Amino acid sequence: MPLGGDNSKGFKELNKIPKDNNKYKYIGALIVVIHGIILGGFMGKKLAQFLELFDLYAPDISDDD
Repeated sequence: MPLGGDNSKGFKELNKIPKDNNKYKYIGALIVVIHGIILGGFMGKKLAQFLELFDLYAPDISDDD
């Protein structure tokens, strides 16, 4: 408690705070997630091609049929 009394004039009660009704926040989050997945897949593919090019890692191709 601050000296000189209660100094809570700057605080609002929780029920008086208006709710954020932004309809675009879910669309923005979805766009970010989709682009992140696409970018991660592209980078993974390019890294696998790089490793295979320099024979650092080459997956075994075997058919177990």
